[in-house]
Amino acid sequence: MEQRIIIAGSGGQGILFLGKVIALAAMKENMEVTWFPSYGAEMRGGTANCMVVISDDIIGSPIVKYANYLIVLNEASYNKFMDRLSPNGCIIYDSSIIKNSKTPDDINIYPVDASKEASLIANPRLANMILLGSFIKISKILNIERVLKTIEEIIPPKRKEMIEINKNLILRGFSIIGN
Repeated sequence: MEQRIIIAGSGGQGILFLGKVIALAAMKENMEVTWFPSYGAEMRGGTANCMVVISDDIIGSPIVKYANYLIVLNEASYNKFMDRLSPNGCIIYDSSIIKNSKTPDDINIYPVDASKEASLIANPRLANMILLGSFIKISKILNIERVLKTIEEIIPPKRKEMIEINKNLILRGFSIIGN
């Protein structure tokens, strides 16, 4: 089993954090993992993406040429990375922001009203955690309890008020995806 994931959006949307949570949770499940972040020089507001590879065997490269999963938080990234999604791959995107529906016929599409859902619980800027919950449900790669525990461990003590908020957002993203 090898799963290749590209997560993309703008700086400040929690792209790298989202990838890091996925990678750490997979490590805690004794999987082989790579996490490869990339961001523009301007950081907040600039481009940001990361590639995560999860496998039960040694990983040859952290570079994802074609992804099984694409998690996208803005229109520019949707357009940029759509061609990097494998046939029968899944795109999970924030439909609150992305209105583009140009997708090939051979992929699975999961529009998630992530910014809207995040604003109902906390703040639309936390849409990344809604999409994380949706990704967990769709991919079935990670155990949700392991991800929630990872959130407790990764958020620094000075931001401890964010632990329960992030956990609630992840659970909401998980619950809005049908079986």
